Amino acid sequence: MESNKGLLRCKIVVVGDTQCGKTALLHVFAKDSYPENYVATVFENYTASFEIEKQRIELNMWDTSGSAYYDNVRPLAYPDSDAVLICFDISRPETLDSVLKKWQGETQEFCPNAKVVLVGCKLDMRTDINVLRELSKHRLIPVTHEQGTNLARQIGAVAYAECTSKYSENSVRDVFHVTTLSSVSSIHRPQLKRAGSRRGLKRVSQQPPRTEIHERPPAMRKDRAKSCVLM
Repeated sequence: MESNKGLLRCKIVVVGDTQCGKTALLHVFAKDSYPENYVATVFENYTASFEIEKQRIELNMWDTSGSAYYDNVRPLAYPDSDAVLICFDISRPETLDSVLKKWQGETQEFCPNAKVVLVGCKLDMRTDINVLRELSKHRLIPVTHEQGTNLARQIGAVAYAECTSKYSENSVRDVFHVTTLSSVSSIHRPQLKRAGSRRGLKRVSQQPPRTEIHERPPAMRKDRAKSCVLM
């Protein structure tokens, strides 16, 4: 975490299996738009500035490839990271397994001092009929909130968050809100009041704010209250 004339700078690296929702998460937060077409990422940088409790913060966010082909290159993104978002796809239970099998060890090796936030992406798919039908063929169900919370505790994450980049920008903002607050050092922490909501978060952008991207499924409403849990 760097400080320059009242501006705090925070580096966040986002990792996780291929197509688990990393790029959409960053694209929605930094560019206020949902990427309808999937494009494989190797390395991509995003920058976004916002305010929490009148404190200006600049996030430098690194999108990385989840492909094993880039396992030897990905560590180049880790140095000086303040936080790491380990993402998985709620509709693909195997991506949750990868958190323990791969991503926890890799992040611990290359940036042991960074705060870790576990993020369940594609929250809207938890109740998707097609997803449920396909998983049932293999006697599986989507990852539950309890499973995510338990794994977050197991890997020593500071928080567990769930979001749907496709339907709710607010859930995406929650992810970066809790990540930034968790990353702020004790020196700067008094400047930021730990709030239980995103009321203190204000994006600094010339683009008009976008509250919702698509019509939110009715089943999403009951999950909003527990979308983010501090460990």
